[in-house]
Amino acid sequence: MKRAILALGLLCAFAVFAQEHPEHPTSKQPKKSDHVYSMDELEKAIVADINAKTEKDGGVYKMEDKVAKKSWNLKLDHVHKERLARLDPKTYFACTDFKSDDDHTVDVDFFMKDDGQKLVMSDATIHKVDGKPRYNWKEQDGYWVKVAAE
Repeated sequence: MKRAILALGLLCAFAVFAQEHPEHPTSKQPKKSDHVYSMDELEKAIVADINAKTEKDGGVYKMEDKVAKKSWNLKLDHVHKERLARLDPKTYFACTDFKSDDDHTVDVDFFMKDDGQKLVMSDATIHKVDGKPRYNWKEQDGYWVKVAAE
């Protein structure tokens, strides 16, 4: 009986300890794809992609806008360093401001995916035009998700 109680006690202690520390890493070595990019690395990747597309498009960043039914000719004003974020384990986000050739401010959100070796552009969406949002962001479980604009 004493052995059964001791075994049960050890089993319970092990179960409590395991649940108390689920965040502790295992001894497995992290894979290259597990790399968490710094905000500096994210900014450099976004700017490099914008610059390459701008050069290809003749000095402007061309972006189609299905909502406004127009094509924007944009020039990068700046990357919002305070709005660089991780959306999920493989997806990163950067907020940027552009100036259009017809004097509008266009806030473009860029999404970069970790392909296992580097960040690659996966999407770009128009977040705001002249400060008016088309959608907003909300933090959920440590990551950022899009929500409808109010």
